[in-house]
Amino acid sequence: MKKLFKSLFLITLCVIMMIPSAAFAQDTEIELEDVSLSEEEINEILDPYIIDNTQTRASGLIVAYGISIKKDGNKLLIVGKTNCGAGVVKCGFTHVTVQRRKNSSYSWSQYTKFEDLYSDSTGYVLTASITPQRGYQYRVSCTHYAKKNIFSTEKIDNISNIVTM
Repeated sequence: MKKLFKSLFLITLCVIMMIPSAAFAQDTEIELEDVSLSEEEINEILDPYIIDNTQTRASGLIVAYGISIKKDGNKLLIVGKTNCGAGVVKCGFTHVTVQRRKNSSYSWSQYTKFEDLYSDSTGYVLTASITPQRGYQYRVSCTHYAKKNIFSTEKIDNISNIVTM
């Protein structure tokens, strides 16, 4: 009888060990909150990270671009800009991905992702915040996007600075 209970106990433990721990984790969606910033504040945050693209690209659809992340209390402030040339009908970001890693880790993992942030004009400014978990380093990966017509588009991948929370 003792052997039977021991065997059942071991089998139960084995079954419990095979259940992934993520199955018990609560899946919460991270929301991008819009933030109002003045043009001066936006330029101050983006100034070290803005890239003037007028001489470097043949297509010339994206004139200047930049992305930055900044700690703002218990929130992360994400500021990005895509400036496009004349004739562009869609300007902005195809995706913006917030990535994180533990301080001692080398690899980045996706924390949250936002798609199709653009305007139907020659410029788009992203000013948003998220409330992240503490104990990680964060950065933003994005693709700046410009479309003049069906045959003329430009995409530029970009990665922001790193912030520790």
